Amino acid sequence: MRLDLLRHGTTGRDGHLDGRTDPPLTEAGWEQFRRQTQSRIWPRVVSSPLGRARAAAEAYAQQTGCALQIDQDWSELHFGRWDGRKRSDIVNEPEQAALLDAFYTDPVVSAPDGESWADLQSRVSRATDRILATPEPAPVLVVTHGGAIRAALAHLLGWPLHQLWSLRIHPGTRIALESGRGADGAPWAEIIEIIQP
Repeated sequence: MRLDLLRHGTTGRDGHLDGRTDPPLTEAGWEQFRRQTQSRIWPRVVSSPLGRARAAAEAYAQQTGCALQIDQDWSELHFGRWDGRKRSDIVNEPEQAALLDAFYTDPVVSAPDGESWADLQSRVSRATDRILATPEPAPVLVVTHGGAIRAALAHLLGWPLHQLWSLRIHPGTRIALESGRGADGAPWAEIIEIIQP
C-alpha cells in the first residue's frame, strides 16, 4: 500500500508547542497543501481532527470526491501546560527547561498534564495499523502533524523515537511510503520519497 504522510501547512507559529492549541493555516500554509496535492488523487484521505489539518483535508475531499475519515488518533501530541507556548520561553524557566530536555530525550517523560512521546506512538500505531488492515490496498493520504508523522515512522520503520529529530519535517512536508504487513503480521515500510515544501 502506498501511504503518504502530509504535515499540515504553516500556521505562522514556528517555535510554539502547538499540540491541541489549534491556530488556522495561513495563506502560505494553504499554498503548501495545494502544491503537495495538486494533480494527485488519493481514493482515501485520513485526517487529524484538529482544524489546521482537517480544513485542508476536507477541502481536498470536497474537490476530488474521495472518501474522508477523521481519526482522533492522528492528533498532534498534547503538550499539556506547555501547549501553545513558545519553546524559547519554557527554556528560560530552569525547572521547566530541565523537564523539557528530559521530555525530548526520554520517550516516557510526559509534558506537564500532557502526553509522552510513548503515548503518542501508541495511539498513532493503532491508527496506522487500522489503515494497513484495510482490505483495499489503494493509496491513502494522511493529513496530520509533525509529531504524529514521527510516531508513524517509528512504528513502521522501527526507528527509535529519540532519533527521529534527525529528520526535519517542515510544515507542508509529504513523506511517501510503501507499506504493508509481513508474514508475521508486523508492519513494515520503506520511504520512497520525501517532498519538502
